[in-house]
Amino acid sequence: MFKDFMVFMVFMVILIIIVCGIGNTAGVYVCKNYQDVTGIATRWVTLDACYIKTPKGWQRWDEYKLRNTASNLKD
Repeated sequence: MFKDFMVFMVFMVILIIIVCGIGNTAGVYVCKNYQDVTGIATRWVTLDACYIKTPKGWQRWDEYKLRNTASNLKD
């Protein structure tokens, strides 16, 4: 029984590593693609987020996107 539990735990650890690797690869691709489309410098921080180069420094992509959208709203 203990052996079955250990096999299951090893399988789960390997599965988690694979899923995190796929997610990280997808994040790198999206970040690089944003740089290619817009021409704005980007940087991917592993297991964190995509960062955009702004005149004031590096800013997270999701915060940059929300701020940019909000500043373009018309009253």
